[in-house]
Amino acid sequence: MRRLFLLLALLAAPSAHADTLAGFRITPAGRDAPASLLIPGSHQGEAGLPSPAPAIFEGRAALLLESVQETEDVSDLLRAPRGFEVLAPFPPAQRRLLEAASACARLGVEPLSPIGLFLALIVASADPPCPGLPAPQATSNGPPSGGDPALRALAEARGIPIEGLETRREQLTALQRMGGDALLRLVARMVEEMQASRPPDGRSNLDAAMVQALLAGDFAALRTHTLATMAADPPLRAAFARFMLDERSALMARRLAARLPRESLVIGIGAAHASGPQGVVALLRQAGFTVDAVRIPALPPPP
Repeated sequence: MRRLFLLLALLAAPSAHADTLAGFRITPAGRDAPASLLIPGSHQGEAGLPSPAPAIFEGRAALLLESVQETEDVSDLLRAPRGFEVLAPFPPAQRRLLEAASACARLGVEPLSPIGLFLALIVASADPPCPGLPAPQATSNGPPSGGDPALRALAEARGIPIEGLETRREQLTALQRMGGDALLRLVARMVEEMQASRPPDGRSNLDAAMVQALLAGDFAALRTHTLATMAADPPLRAAFARFMLDERSALMARRLAARLPRESLVIGIGAAHASGPQGVVALLRQAGFTVDAVRIPALPPPP
């Protein structure tokens, strides 16, 4: 899962930019309109990822992330019709791994739909992974830091509300719109990469050029790299770009546009949603907001 988890876990590593993070200052039209801070990055902590300085939360009304924990029942999206064999297309070795992931994830529904299988693999491969899945290798890269966990911790310490730009149902529906066939091919590619080489610490391990691109704020390179992992399957790449990136970016931009004129916010989104003509930054500019690239003060990663 080195690359196909980029949407869920884009990361950074030590570099010349380790004391700052790339981000954007968003200013609505109007002299007295509040400014907000957009930080594209990672959905999980990663070894070597800087955390924003606490001062970025001064005077903020809320932290907005792509999603937050919620209690809505989405079992209808995770469950397939009775008699549906979601594992039938997979060869025996992959089937065994997916059976272990499904049993360990305990989603509480059966039979699983393609969405349910995808989610089970994501849940079961978290660090530490479930029994039956490749074990993480030993590493000396240091403890995880930064990403959404750091933003959450800073907001919680200041009593700042944490809210989601999407509901869990909306995110799973985006997967559904890719189509069951495409989603199962995506799962197969994820399993292939998992079997080939588990990244250190069970975390994404981008090559050095992509790490530098993230810290430098070259989010276009990260989006290109994410989609390039599906180059051998153009229909899958097109479905992923449309439903998992562009349409979700449009939804997030619309919701931000409704709040930015009246609130000063810190916003954390996956880096692949920040770039391109259909990315959040471009869509906010089209909506009349001033969006300037900035360097955000950060704390050094833990030793």
